[in-house]
Amino acid sequence: MKRLIARYSLLGLLLLPCASWAQEPYEQWRRLSPSDKAAIERNFQRWRNLPPERQDYLRREWEHWRSLPEERRDTLKQRFDEFRKLPPDQRQQWRDKFEGRRQLFPEEKRALRDKLRTKDKKRYKDKD
Repeated sequence: MKRLIARYSLLGLLLLPCASWAQEPYEQWRRLSPSDKAAIERNFQRWRNLPPERQDYLRREWEHWRSLPEERRDTLKQRFDEFRKLPPDQRQQWRDKFEGRRQLFPEEKRALRDKLRTKDKKRYKDKD
């Protein structure tokens, strides 16, 4: 009987750090403000309602973000903050440019057309 009690007490002592590690996320949750908790729960519900392929995509993106070096993450955060401070019309211009939807301005079209025409003229001159 004494051996059994000694074994269980030894096992309890060994498992005590595991119990504290298991409590750590709960402690972090308790320290959050109610608005932070609400935002986390709202985002989790949004993520949960996504289709599985979108969830996998976001999971891969998160893993990629976590694998980046700290200084790279800091520069990306800084650039994102600068982007958020832009006026809405400039933000939309950057989005359109990034997504390739932006139409060329007339002077850009002209410059591109002139550049292509000079290449065509050179080709025709070479053939003659």
